[in-house]
Amino acid sequence: MKRYLLLFTALIIVFYLTGQDSINKTEILLLGTFHFANPGLDVAKFENANILTDKRQQEVETLAAQLIRFKPEKIFIETPATAQKRYDSPFTAYKNGAHTLTTNENQQLGFRVAKGSGLSGLICADYNQVSFPIDRVMKIMVANRQMDLLQYFQSVVQQEQNSFNEVLKTKTITQIILDGNTNEEYTKLAGMYYFFLNAGDKTNHAGSFLVSEQWRRNSYIYENILKNLDGKEKRILILYGTTHVAMLKEMMKYNERFKFIPVASVLK
Repeated sequence: MKRYLLLFTALIIVFYLTGQDSINKTEILLLGTFHFANPGLDVAKFENANILTDKRQQEVETLAAQLIRFKPEKIFIETPATAQKRYDSPFTAYKNGAHTLTTNENQQLGFRVAKGSGLSGLICADYNQVSFPIDRVMKIMVANRQMDLLQYFQSVVQQEQNSFNEVLKTKTITQIILDGNTNEEYTKLAGMYYFFLNAGDKTNHAGSFLVSEQWRRNSYIYENILKNLDGKEKRILILYGTTHVAMLKEMMKYNERFKFIPVASVLK
C-alpha cells in the first residue's frame, strides 16, 4: 500500500511540474522610478531632477529607447484607474504630434515607450483611496516619549534625502533607476513600513493601521493589473514608484504565470 501511495505521489509531482513547464508565462518588467515631477508627496523631500533640461531629456530618450526594445504589449502607470479617459486624450494627441509632454514620468517615459511600441494607450492602474496617517503616528511617538524611535525615523528620512539629492548631481536617469531596482533596495523599501509597528503603547495600533493601508493600496493596484490582462500577453511593463514596485513584486511572485525580467538585463 505504501508503495502505491509513493507512486501516486510521484505521478502527481510529475504532472504538476509538466504543467508548470507548459504554461506560457508573461514576462513582467517591474520598473521602479522616482517622481520626475517631484510633487512633494513622499515623506522624504527630494530636490528637483530638472527633467526638462536638454541633458535630462536626452537621458530620458535613451532610457525610453531601451524600454521600447523590451517590446511591452501593455504598460501600467501610477495614475488612478478612474482617470483613464483623462490620460487617453493627451496620449492620442501626443501620438499625433499635438501634445507637449509634462514633467511627470508617466508621460516622459510612459508616453514615449507606448508610442515607440505602437500601443493604442497606457493603462491607469493606481488606487489612492487609502489613509497614510504619518502625522498621527509621529504624535503618538511623542506622546509615548518614544524619542529614540522618532529620532531614528527622522535620521533615516534625512539620510535618504541627502543620498538621493547627491545622486541627482552625478548620475544619469538610467543609472539612478538601476540603483533603485535591486533586490536589496526592494527589501529595504518593502520592509521600512514595519518600523511603525512599534509606535505607541500596547493598546495603540496606529502603526499597524498605517502599514496595512500601504499593503491594501498595492493589493488594489495588483488587482487592477490582473483585471486588465487576458493571459495572452508576452511582455508587460509596470511603471511605478520604487516603493510600490517593491511591494508589488512581493505580491506577484506567487503568480505562476509571471516571469520577472531583471531591470539590469533591459537597461544595458
